[in-house]
Amino acid sequence: MLRRVLQRASLRAPPFVYIRVPRRIDPFRDGQYRGRSAPSGSQRVVIGLVAANTLVYGMWRYARDDATRMSDRRMYSFMVRNFTSGEYNLRQGRWWTLITACFSQQTLPHFAFNMLTFLFTAPAIVPLVGAQKLLHLYLGAGLVSSLTGIAWPYVIDPILGNDHHRMQRQASLSQGASGSVYAILAAFTALRPNATFYLFFAFPLPAWVCLSGILGWEMYAASYPPKDRHIDSVGHVGGLLSGLLFARFYLRRV
Repeated sequence: MLRRVLQRASLRAPPFVYIRVPRRIDPFRDGQYRGRSAPSGSQRVVIGLVAANTLVYGMWRYARDDATRMSDRRMYSFMVRNFTSGEYNLRQGRWWTLITACFSQQTLPHFAFNMLTFLFTAPAIVPLVGAQKLLHLYLGAGLVSSLTGIAWPYVIDPILGNDHHRMQRQASLSQGASGSVYAILAAFTALRPNATFYLFFAFPLPAWVCLSGILGWEMYAASYPPKDRHIDSVGHVGGLLSGLLFARFYLRRV
């Protein structure tokens, strides 16, 4: 069962988006925003999240080397069972994978893609929400992304009549930080809809236009996934919606 599941693993990876922060605002030192955490706390949260992702990526590299060079799959199986999310792991009682999957990238392009996008977006939202709420957003969005991926085949696919995709998704596992990164983009957009996003570093767009396009594409790709596409658009949708809900309800409550 584990080997069959691995063949259908999906990745969470966002597009490159750079948020331009005005020069007068230092996201880690400027104290003009109400509700901000201490500067050192902001730095620790951003660096700590990147460090956690880096540590898990290093574990994947070690596991992959053991599996390919020494034909020892024990470490690789451990990583799959503890750092990917999906119905299979949840039914086995590994509930923690709903969170650990959002720190998990096993290839260098996937890791670099997610971490670069995180580093280009997190500093923009830190002055608006503070370090503690950024951590809540990252972890909460990772949880929602994992749960969305598990629930989608039972809720949305039957409505759309996607029986083939439903069975594939039920047997798939997912990993990646992009659900959390998408949530940061969505929350920032809800707070600053007229800010400028640079899509792929080159194309300036108003934040609300960029996010609308991303959400529309991910909704379509989640509902009608292209053949042989191993991107977890369902998890992306969960991350985007969790970011919007975070800005709408959580920030107003605290």
